[in-house]
Amino acid sequence: MKHYANLALIAAVSFFSGWILTRLLIKKATQKNFVVPDMYKSDRRLIPTMGGLAIIGASLIALVITQFVTQDMAHLLLFYFVAIVFGLYGLADDLFGFNKRYDKILILFFLALPAAIITRDTTIDLIFTNLSIGKLYPYVFVPFYIMVIANLINVHSGFNGLAEGLCAILFIFAGVRAYVINNSESLLMLMPALPALLAFLWFNKFPAQVLIGNVGTYYLGGALGAYLVLNNMELFGFVIFIPHVVNFMIDFWTLKIRRIPLKKFGVVRPDGTIEPPAGMKYVSLKFWVTSVMRLRELDAVLLLYGITIIFGILGVVLVP
Repeated sequence: MKHYANLALIAAVSFFSGWILTRLLIKKATQKNFVVPDMYKSDRRLIPTMGGLAIIGASLIALVITQFVTQDMAHLLLFYFVAIVFGLYGLADDLFGFNKRYDKILILFFLALPAAIITRDTTIDLIFTNLSIGKLYPYVFVPFYIMVIANLINVHSGFNGLAEGLCAILFIFAGVRAYVINNSESLLMLMPALPALLAFLWFNKFPAQVLIGNVGTYYLGGALGAYLVLNNMELFGFVIFIPHVVNFMIDFWTLKIRRIPLKKFGVVRPDGTIEPPAGMKYVSLKFWVTSVMRLRELDAVLLLYGITIIFGILGVVLVP
């Protein structure tokens, strides 16, 4: 019972810190002109960006409290070190812009290497067997897996609350799965980050008052990727990430194989529905669903939530 009380305390600190810091960030970012136009609002209103800094700040505050209720801080701090380093990369991307995709792959692979220190296993769980790959697991597979997850999270974004809500859904399914496998011990890793994300999502949902920025998507992607591999849920992670994988594959097919120039934003029709940019139907799931159906931004986001929830349920039910 005491363990669950400690988890509740950390979650409460994370949530209320996230709430307060997000409100503060909205105010300060607006004053400092760290704002971008919301491309899917008719008035192109300016809203603050780089809101992921509030989630990182709340996670750090929660980690400070965590040290008073657990003795296993080294493992936890290394886990969040990887996630925060990914977030710092995202912050640099927000400020300076890294356009070369291979740069993102190589840099993020290198940044994920510290996760090898806290990797306890050397096997990949498959459907019918386990594949042992020895030292290749911590030093090749683990950083590669985390890098891929972070990039998948970053690419599947663009609407108010889309990437953030999908991350929350994925974290919840991963937490449920880890709880079934490892009992409540694995939940401690989620408590500094997930409640802060939920608090931020209140301000990021449609119509958004703040955007998360690459600093947030890479932080959450790094944390989620590390959480999956450190809890030996690689196959489960693949299943729940199938929509993200499909999103990345059609993006790669359109931009790299067919070499169609990217058009990042569609337009809002008079009835509020989104018209994707010409030729971009197969560049992302968000543009695909708004191509086959006349959807408003919120409707598209909820539909994409639903798709990810379906694959989350499939992961829980089907993966042994």
